[in-house]
Amino acid sequence: MEEFDYVVIGSGSSGAIVAARLSEDPSSSVLLLEAGPANRSLILHVPAAARYAFKARKFNWNYETEPEPHLNGRRLSQPRGKVLGGSSSINGLVYLRGHGLDYDTWEEAGAAGWNYARLLPYFRKLEKRTGDGGFYQGEEGPVRVSEPNPVNPIAAAFLEAGRQAGYAQTSDVNGFRQEGFGRFPMNASNGYRWSTARAYLTEARSRNNLRIWTGSAAEGIGINGGRAETVAVRKRNGRTIVGARREIIVSAGPFNSPKLLMLSGIGPASELRAHGIKVVRDVPGVGENLQDHTLSSIQMECAEPVSLASELGPLRKARAALRWIFFRDGLLASNHFECGAFVRSAPGVRFPDIQFYLFPVAVAEGSNEFWTSQGFQVQISPQRSPSRGRVRLRSGDPGAPPRISLNLMGHPTDWDIMRTSFRLAREVLAQPAMDRFRGRELSPGPEIVSDADLDSFVRDNVQSSYHASGTCRMGADDMSVVDPECRVHGIEGLRVADSSIMPETPSCNINAPSMMIGERAADLIRQKSLPASNSGWYVDDGWKERQRPGAPVRRMDTTGS
Repeated sequence: MEEFDYVVIGSGSSGAIVAARLSEDPSSSVLLLEAGPANRSLILHVPAAARYAFKARKFNWNYETEPEPHLNGRRLSQPRGKVLGGSSSINGLVYLRGHGLDYDTWEEAGAAGWNYARLLPYFRKLEKRTGDGGFYQGEEGPVRVSEPNPVNPIAAAFLEAGRQAGYAQTSDVNGFRQEGFGRFPMNASNGYRWSTARAYLTEARSRNNLRIWTGSAAEGIGINGGRAETVAVRKRNGRTIVGARREIIVSAGPFNSPKLLMLSGIGPASELRAHGIKVVRDVPGVGENLQDHTLSSIQMECAEPVSLASELGPLRKARAALRWIFFRDGLLASNHFECGAFVRSAPGVRFPDIQFYLFPVAVAEGSNEFWTSQGFQVQISPQRSPSRGRVRLRSGDPGAPPRISLNLMGHPTDWDIMRTSFRLAREVLAQPAMDRFRGRELSPGPEIVSDADLDSFVRDNVQSSYHASGTCRMGADDMSVVDPECRVHGIEGLRVADSSIMPETPSCNINAPSMMIGERAADLIRQKSLPASNSGWYVDDGWKERQRPGAPVRRMDTTGS
């Protein structure tokens, strides 16, 4: 049996960072396990190829949910990265941090030391921002982050429409002010995706004390006398066991981390016994508290031939490919989510709970296929749903996929905010700045106006944002799984470090927060800490009385009447 000081399970947005940082100490040996292959394919590196990476079965766990009870029993796709870099190698490259109050809420929920003042330095540590990002942005980190200037005229018009609708503009949604309309940064630079595999493992893999095993799936953790000591690994050529002299760090993501804990006898006792698994530690919160952001869209016909549909012909695609090959720029160098907005749904909401993205091409609802006719869409994503789902085992077989129940739209508040989101987005699209581009509404359609009709559309069409989190929640109560140092309650030498430990999903895409967790967890393991920041964040002085800063004091009509 080979032994290492640390065994890190999962090379994704958090795990690659944990392994790379631990291997900075030449006296420590580190093994990084990844069930998928190396990230050599070009589609994992070209930003505009994200939708192909996203669908490639070779790099994807290809999970799906159980029938969703509030969405007409539909099963929803749940793609997760199964490759070096994990989901950071296949996602849409939207690089957002969330609001400062998201993280202060974490601390209030029992995650001591995980407030914004403590976490901002880790966001800064992990990134290198191109251009002048100001104090809030990192300058020397491994992850290259760029903020595109909107090149599509629809994007520029959308930003202006937000201003005309009474919303503020923000120069940096990841800085002091999240609220408002602005450009969306991406973890791409010089024509390349900057996954954690590229940003951290490219350099770290040359170290003699770091071993990276691809095609190696962890099937269980061996616990002896209350201490995690070994990992059972299924490799391409058979099975083996590796030992951990100091610690095992599980970074397998919001579905596979709780699955692995349960397979190892750590989880709800009744669930383990039902699958014939010996109970090592009854931790009832394992697999509970599953959260996600819902996602829908308003798709519009474009009245001028300026959408990305103009670039989908063979000759245009070939030209874009040549541009990328020779200059590393052009259409293939962007994820095309150039801008969007964070807005509040109503007076009395303290910080933004709705996210809009402008995408300059229309995509069939629930699909990855582009409309070939001229079109664009505004994607709508409420950010702080009170609904909670769960992850459970399908069987005691490590090769069986987990049972995932998102429970999307499971709370009455979800329906109120989703209706409001559609109406606020339509209001922006009706502004004069959009006149030259706005054609007919393709979906939901101009006839879908009433609460009942919108609800019916949502049941048939709303999707997951693939921002799952919370299934190994951090905290100090009986339903938490790890403590604020990421240590699994009641088990020595075992930590979890990925989006599964989030007490609540931040109000943003969660790739950047997951990277931050990797940086913070690595320092906790090494008993280090960065000095806290004293930088604050923006909250509208009139948030109790108004829904948007630039609007007169009023309460929004969300009745549809």
